[in-house]
Amino acid sequence: MIKTSPLSGIYRNHPVNIFEVSGWHIAGNFGNTEREQENLKKSSVLVDWSHIGKISLSRGDASAAAEKILKGSSKIEPLSSIADSKMAILRLTKNDYLILCNPGMEKGMLEKIDSKITTVTDQSGSNGCLVLGGPRRDEVLERSTAVDLRRDRVVAGSVIQSSIHTINMTLYRTNNFDIIMHPRNLTESLYDALMDVGIGVGLVPAGIETIPVSFEKDK
Repeated sequence: MIKTSPLSGIYRNHPVNIFEVSGWHIAGNFGNTEREQENLKKSSVLVDWSHIGKISLSRGDASAAAEKILKGSSKIEPLSSIADSKMAILRLTKNDYLILCNPGMEKGMLEKIDSKITTVTDQSGSNGCLVLGGPRRDEVLERSTAVDLRRDRVVAGSVIQSSIHTINMTLYRTNNFDIIMHPRNLTESLYDALMDVGIGVGLVPAGIETIPVSFEKDK
């Protein structure tokens, strides 16, 4: 069964080229990859990553479960992360984690997690994910939230739980991108709000050709 992005309605308003990735239909580009890549270099882009895997671990011995997925996960502090090219493990609280992974990896990952020691929830379909990239993405965030997200204060690898345009979200920061997880049913609202405030700084929608999925904090 094909899974659709929560932005599928938005897609219809653009000349989107759809890619199929691990059973998902996701935007490869919005009709002009060269323009999107130029905006990534000079201004800002907003990319749909709703197809990535998202698994939460809570209560019990969540840190032991996370450690089995990626060595070192049990040692990181709350609101920090550990990552490689295929996944990022975000520690939200002392005993709550959010795992982000490449599309299609979540099934194998769920099989590795011992549900007897922690509560495991596959949020891949229930949560959306939008990514801000480009040198002017900070200006988009400044217009979108009261939280101080200046990069000298919120460094690569940091995790923030707050709200953007009144929508609750979890933000994972890398050197070049801000990855924003949020409820799927609010993805269109968040997309519209970000695009609205981002017009003045050249924000355009882009696809996974412009920003392929990668979780390393140095990316």
